[in-house]
Amino acid sequence: MPVSRKRKKSSKSTAAVRAERRRAHTRQVRMAQSLREVAAGYEQGWVMRTELARPHAAALAAALRTSSRAGTALEDELCARLGPLLAGLGTRPVEEYVGPDHLVTALAAVLTEAGDDEPARRVLATLAGILPSPLLARTGLESPDPEVAGEIRWTDDRYGSRFAVLAPFVTPEGPVRWYLWDIDACAFVPLTVHAGFYASPEEALAAWQVGVGAFAAGGTSWRRVDDSGLLTDLLPRSREISALGGESAEQFTEYHRCRRLAEVVLDLPPVLRLDVRETALDLGPDQFVGWWRQWGGAPEPAGLQGLAEEIFDSWPAAAPALFDTCSPHRIASVSHQIRDEYREGADELLALLPAWVTWLTERTALPPELRERALARIGDADGVDLMRRVAE
Repeated sequence: MPVSRKRKKSSKSTAAVRAERRRAHTRQVRMAQSLREVAAGYEQGWVMRTELARPHAAALAAALRTSSRAGTALEDELCARLGPLLAGLGTRPVEEYVGPDHLVTALAAVLTEAGDDEPARRVLATLAGILPSPLLARTGLESPDPEVAGEIRWTDDRYGSRFAVLAPFVTPEGPVRWYLWDIDACAFVPLTVHAGFYASPEEALAAWQVGVGAFAAGGTSWRRVDDSGLLTDLLPRSREISALGGESAEQFTEYHRCRRLAEVVLDLPPVLRLDVRETALDLGPDQFVGWWRQWGGAPEPAGLQGLAEEIFDSWPAAAPALFDTCSPHRIASVSHQIRDEYREGADELLALLPAWVTWLTERTALPPELRERALARIGDADGVDLMRRVAE
């Protein structure tokens, strides 16, 4: 026969329990208030910077309203005008800063205030066509999604960390145009360093190969996307902090359109990869330490475990499937990050980096000529520009 167990009495008095509950409630109230204040501060900053953008938006609206273009041509003109304007605004002091999303929000307001003016409505519809969903919601605009005209393709360079993604889209005029994202996954987050429409897959591939360089991109060809998870990690999206800084006029030209079209691509039925490969991110730094002790290339540095953990944490992991990749640009970016974060302690980490790169490249069987080019960039942190389109 089961015997019920007596509940243990709390060692705290009723008054103490109530006091603890009051304190917990007070902490929750204060936290909620703090979050509300942060949200309110963000919104106030947004309104202020959108107002700063209004004169620039008004001038841009006036120029576009007099344009004789329509359809695809007007969309291209809008993007082309946004690029240099945003690049100029991005160099202003912090107190005068106007970001890409502030400008288009102000532009939408200026065009909406024009009322029934037909040229303004035409430009407003064109603007809505390039805005990603968070900005459509903020501005109250609506626009049908562009129509995808076929399968999505991609390719990557010999290091496996520089990608080209290609999507065909229907145009109002009829011909299909191919949109290219050139994505560099070597930094702390994957960055779209170039984007734009091309007349054909062959033209887009040739342009991407030139941007990546013949050594790393030679012999590449298009193939069907086989991993929607990785594609999601790579394609650009809207973020609370929009521009990273250092974007060129060319990159700002496609800033909004590349995010809108990425949303459309990511809404397509997913393709799940069945042969998921284990990476060093799954194994952790302990595996590297064990390999190093077997490798025995030099006397063990003091605090090897701690150093390994620091390198592990410094290695780009925003796209987990690409954790093991070791391009020269990734090595230079990590070297720059280590120098910037660790200052006096950077030398110890950089001294261990050749072994780390050797371990990763052995795991991926990277050809020796590629490994040597990567190893040569260790400690080379001069002139690292994350947004620059780098040829490996």
